[in-house]
Amino acid sequence: MFIVVAYDIEDDRRRLRVADEMENFGVRVQRSVFECHLDPKQLEELKGRISLRIDHEADRVSYYRLCRNDHDRILLDGRGELSQDSDFFMV
Repeated sequence: MFIVVAYDIEDDRRRLRVADEMENFGVRVQRSVFECHLDPKQLEELKGRISLRIDHEADRVSYYRLCRNDHDRILLDGRGELSQDSDFFMV
């Protein structure tokens, strides 16, 4: 499934840890936005890893699941293109 993950992390150190973890699961398309192609098990793994790295009182992470119809209707303006479904290896 196609997942867009957006986050707002107050602390620079926590934000860097979240970004580093996100790079194991998806492609950065903006500073705090990643596109991920994950199966349900990978999504749960990602959520668990991110949950360990944020302050639940101060930070916010949003996971947007898009179905194939939604994915096919995404419009882009400007540079860049949608990420393609490819293999990401978690470390």
